[in-house]
Amino acid sequence: MTYTFTTDVTAEEIEKFLAALPHYNVMQSPSWEQVKPDWSSILCGVRDENGTLCGSALLLIRRLPLGFKIAYSPRGFIADYSNEELVSVFVSGLRDYCKKIRAYVLRIDPEIRIGSIYKGEKTENKTGLAQLELLKKQGFRHMGFATDFNTYTQPRFNAEYSLVAEDGHALTDEEILSGFDKKLKKFIGAYTEKRGIFFETDLSENAVEEFVRISEHTEQRQHILLRDAEYFTRMKKAFGDNLVIMFAKMDLDRFEKFLDTQPDDEQTRADRAEAKRLREEKGNIVDMSAVLFLKSRDTAYLMYSGFDDSVYPRFRTTNQIRFEAMRRFRDEGLSTFSFMGIHGDLNDTLSEFKLKFNPVVVEFAGEFEMPVRPLTYKFMAKAFPKAKKLYIGLMLKLKGKK
Repeated sequence: MTYTFTTDVTAEEIEKFLAALPHYNVMQSPSWEQVKPDWSSILCGVRDENGTLCGSALLLIRRLPLGFKIAYSPRGFIADYSNEELVSVFVSGLRDYCKKIRAYVLRIDPEIRIGSIYKGEKTENKTGLAQLELLKKQGFRHMGFATDFNTYTQPRFNAEYSLVAEDGHALTDEEILSGFDKKLKKFIGAYTEKRGIFFETDLSENAVEEFVRISEHTEQRQHILLRDAEYFTRMKKAFGDNLVIMFAKMDLDRFEKFLDTQPDDEQTRADRAEAKRLREEKGNIVDMSAVLFLKSRDTAYLMYSGFDDSVYPRFRTTNQIRFEAMRRFRDEGLSTFSFMGIHGDLNDTLSEFKLKFNPVVVEFAGEFEMPVRPLTYKFMAKAFPKAKKLYIGLMLKLKGKK
C-alpha cells in the first residue's frame, strides 16, 4: 500500500474519519483547536493510494520566547500503530512539516495502551509495547515511565469504567453500582433523595459561569490552577452538545422537611441554621457540586469537577453525580466513562477516590519527543521545565491574591 502525508485536509473530512472509528480521543477532534487560541494549529493526515484518509492529526504549535516553537499532537496522532509503513509515512511527514515551520521539537502522547490495572492486578499489553518500540524506531525519544501527574503534558495513567458488559449489553443501574465501594454507595439513592438533593444537566450559558464559581472552591481547597470562564465558554462554543455540565443541587424546602423527621439534636439545629443562611444568600435551590464532560464517539471524558464546600460537604454529592452521569451516557449509547488522570502509584487521595468506583486503570505508553532541531532541543530540554514550574507558581500566587 502506498501512503501519502498531507496537510490538505478539512475539519469536516477528519470529523467523518473519526466518526467511523471505534474510538478516538476528544483532544484529537478538530474542535479542540478552538479551545487553545494561544496555540496555532494545523490539521493533517495520511491518505492511501485511493485518496482515502487513513490517519489524522490535530497539530498544535506554540510560539515561545526567542522565536522557539513546539509542535504537539495531544493524544495523537490517530492511526493504526501496528502498521509500520503507515506510521513511517506519518512520522516522516510530521517531521518535515515541523522543520518547515522551524519547530525545535515534535511531541506526541498517543493512546497506546501498554497495560492495565484492575483490583490490584496488573496486565501487560504486548501489542502496545510493540507499538512503543516502533515509534522509537522511527526516531522518537520515549520520555519514560513516570507515574506522577506533573512529568508529562497528559497523565500516563487514566481510570476508565466500562458501561458495557463483556457480552455487549449496556449495564443496568444495579450492575454499575455493584462494583462501587460500600461506603461510597451509602451516599447514592435514598440518602440524597431524602435530603432534597437532585441532579440535573444544564447546557445554558449561565451553567458555565456557575461551574466556574464551584470549581474555584476546588482550586482554593487543593491549591491547584484550573481554568477561567473564558476557557469553558470557548469549550462550549467548540463542542456544542458534546459538552455536558451536570449539577448536584439541594431543594432547601425538601431538606427542612427531612429535618422535621430527625431528632432535635445539635446537628439538626446546626443544619437548620445553615439552611436558613443559604436561603437568604442564594434562594431555595442551591448548587452543591458539578462535573463537566466532553463526549467523543464512544467515551465521556470527565474533564473538570468541583464542589462547593460551603454547602453541606458531608453529603458527598460528588459520589452520586458521577453515578448519574454514568447512567446518562449509558442511555446515550456510550461505552466508556473516563475519570481521566490517576496517579500511577495509586497512593494519593485522588486515586483513592476514583478507585472507589472500581474502574480499570489504563497505562498508556506516555510521551514521545522528536528532536527536530537537535541543538535547540538540547538547550530547551533543560530550560523549559524550569520555566514552566516558575510560571505555574507565579499564576498560583496571583490567583491567591484575588
